[in-house]
Amino acid sequence: MHGRLKLRPPDAARRRQREEKLRLYRANMAALLEKRARGELDAEALALTGEVLAANPDVGTCWNLRRCALPAQHPHWVPGELAFVGGCLGVNPKSYGAWHHRGWVLRRAPAPPPAPAERALCDRLLAADPRNFHAWEHRRALAAEEDPEAELAFAGALLSCDFSNFSAWHHRGRLLALGTSRGGLPPHRLRAELELVHSAVFTDPADQSAWVYLRCILSRASPPPRILCLYVSREDATLAVTFSRPVVVGAQGSALMATADGSALDGAWRSGEGRPRPSHTWLCDLPPALAPPTSRPRLHFRVTWEPDPSPREVTLLPDEDEAWWQEPIVAQELFWPEMAVAEAGVLQAQAGTCRQLLELEPRSRGCLLTLVLLLSALDPLAHRDEIRRCLRDLQEADPLRGGFVADVASRAEAAVAVLRMGPEPGGAVRLRLAGKALTALPLLERATLATHLDLAGNRLGGLPPALGGLRRLKVLDASRNEVTTLRGFPPLPRLEELRLSGNPISHASALSPLAACPRLARLRLAETPLSSSPEAAAHLAQLLPRVDVTFA
Repeated sequence: MHGRLKLRPPDAARRRQREEKLRLYRANMAALLEKRARGELDAEALALTGEVLAANPDVGTCWNLRRCALPAQHPHWVPGELAFVGGCLGVNPKSYGAWHHRGWVLRRAPAPPPAPAERALCDRLLAADPRNFHAWEHRRALAAEEDPEAELAFAGALLSCDFSNFSAWHHRGRLLALGTSRGGLPPHRLRAELELVHSAVFTDPADQSAWVYLRCILSRASPPPRILCLYVSREDATLAVTFSRPVVVGAQGSALMATADGSALDGAWRSGEGRPRPSHTWLCDLPPALAPPTSRPRLHFRVTWEPDPSPREVTLLPDEDEAWWQEPIVAQELFWPEMAVAEAGVLQAQAGTCRQLLELEPRSRGCLLTLVLLLSALDPLAHRDEIRRCLRDLQEADPLRGGFVADVASRAEAAVAVLRMGPEPGGAVRLRLAGKALTALPLLERATLATHLDLAGNRLGGLPPALGGLRRLKVLDASRNEVTTLRGFPPLPRLEELRLSGNPISHASALSPLAACPRLARLRLAETPLSSSPEAAAHLAQLLPRVDVTFA
């Protein structure tokens, strides 16, 4: 057939050779199984396993029998066994069974074998296949007791031959991570690594290995979760605690303790998202004695979370219905919180390098994404136009990862909106995200105090449960999105108006979660499939009897 490679049938000699190998394999395996049944794990059994494994190192049964037979042999069996496994690795360098057996032998050696011999084995295998992850892991285990500078030099030598050796970049990054603190690389080491990366990216801007490595050396471990906001409402009789990352509180997670005027709050914590899973926001109901209907006492709350010994405090005065404490927002933490480099000059220099490279290779995916991250780490508000332009170019250069790029753009727009958010005359706090082509809704934990949220004209397929952290939200405009159901929509205690016009909502039952919003008074459903359904009004009147539903 056309386009098919012609396979020449094996000649008679090769066929006879294969049949003979198969006959020997079957005979040896049958003899081995008989000896195992009789409990005869002796030198003959070792010889039989050796014949099978020398031809096919992936027969796990033979490795198991060999491990059972070896301890009964002469006491100096380790060197010979290491040599045997080395021969098997020559047949199949990625044999899981052979590598597992080698580790088993090394753990039982009376003295550690010479490290140069083990490194020589790894070098030989990596020269044949630089991506042999078994050899890399074995070398990393050896490097734990060796000079890390020698290992860095080894990785550097491999990279000088091929900058596309992702395994060598990964090995180098792991070595550097072991020798540095949580804050990132020391300045002298960072400069040296940046020079190496620059050589790689200007050699081949399309190769992603060096770009991934660059983002790694500029990063640190993800910062641990911490409390971002405390919010207490006298009317709702609720204390809300918002974290920087989703956490589990209670019996299955860390302890969260709160006191009111020195007395512990004994109520159980529940997720603000209305579901038993890690959440940004956790709620505790205040006992009736703290929120009596006839008086308005002054209340001082103190919250302590087990992993973070620093307490957070908020005071609710007699003339206040609500009070809050919020950690100041740091612009550089919104988009890339793992950034480890604090010197703006270093980041600006890297951004300049990316701009210079984009003049030569305007469609370099790694360069565009790295420039977006660098500009966001510098000042997402000041560089918002350049960030948007880079993301548009990245969307065109990498259409296969369009969903990822859209989510990155959503986070960039959310970061800008959060930085612009602030109280207006009258006390309203508006988060404006209309017409931003959002496909996701990140950073809601930074918008805890918002009273108005405008999401109109985006590409959202749903309203996330994380909205449950917006305890003050009164007006939510999600018009002209792609919402088909409100499944998972959290109960919002202050929500008064919800606009869903222009969404493909076709069933009244899709709006059933709104029944848990006690103050919801207005629902807008113009230009939806429901608006043309003759039975929709009756169904919604039964489902939401206190809500004014508008279809026009």
